[in-house]
Amino acid sequence: MLLLDGHNLIGRTPGLSLDREDEAREFLLRRIGAARGSGRRQVVVVFDGNRPGSAKEGAFGGLRVVYSPEGRSADEEILRRVARGHRGQATVVTSDRQLAQRALDLGAGVESCESFLSRLERDAAVRRESAPSAAACLAPSEVEAWLQVFRDKHKM
Repeated sequence: MLLLDGHNLIGRTPGLSLDREDEAREFLLRRIGAARGSGRRQVVVVFDGNRPGSAKEGAFGGLRVVYSPEGRSADEEILRRVARGHRGQATVVTSDRQLAQRALDLGAGVESCESFLSRLERDAAVRRESAPSAAACLAPSEVEAWLQVFRDKHKM
């Protein structure tokens, strides 16, 4: 399980700001969701809730999005989830030194926001490079020619 410190990630992502929190949160979730691909590891992004009317949990592009309940910070929610049975299976993504140390003390792995964001960029670049280019695709006339070959072969 990957537990992401949402507000800390926003603050560490170039071009994002907590001054425009809703916009930044949506951009970040889209970016992480797109990078996640078909990975099997559960990704949970935890934000401070403490806002009237905010949902406690939801889904966004294959991610689990959690808002800490009133009276509990996102940091406390992350640590609660690590302690609840994800010791040794969880990696906490944060650049908050205190949260990182507490997560390590509970047996979780830790990755800095900067390292995580850098890895997202590298993975996206690899996917772009490995995607078939337009030049590698068949032209419509070539597709039709191959379809004709197989149609004719099937009739025999």
